[in-house]
Amino acid sequence: MNTSSASTQSTPKDPAKSQRRQGHFIQVPLVWLEVVFGLILLLIVGTYLYEAAKLPDPMNPKAVGAGDFPMIIAIGTLIAVFLMCCHGLVKIFREKEHELVELRRPLSVIIAILVLIGIGAFLDALGAIIATAGLSALIMIAVGERRPIQLIAVPLGLALGLYAVFVLALGVYFP
Repeated sequence: MNTSSASTQSTPKDPAKSQRRQGHFIQVPLVWLEVVFGLILLLIVGTYLYEAAKLPDPMNPKAVGAGDFPMIIAIGTLIAVFLMCCHGLVKIFREKEHELVELRRPLSVIIAILVLIGIGAFLDALGAIIATAGLSALIMIAVGERRPIQLIAVPLGLALGLYAVFVLALGVYFP
């Protein structure tokens, strides 16, 4: 009995249907994605570093203040993203042929990104538990999940898990 979770693809009987299924992707060189997203991340992390630098210093000079942990994260991430951009630029100039990446279902990815932005935008208005449950279900739908049990169980489990960790265990109440 084979219990493997890997799926195999059989050859399609209808070649026209196969062409339609394969037509929903974009091919982009990997190094260009590294450089473009690296530059975008540099801007985001630079903004994060700027905001972290504006946090107040601790009253006790020997203590770790509110801005120290965000500064450590920002500097570490900034160095990692900068090195990724440099590595991508070296590969662009050194290699003649670049590995192509297939971005399947780009519209679904864009919708999922917009839903993630929506989580940040509506988190205060809806409350953390409701926003997390509702918008995680929307992300699942955007990326192609259609099984009703998973669409109910995963967001509900995520919301209950957040409630258990933050409210019950840590005593942090959401407005």
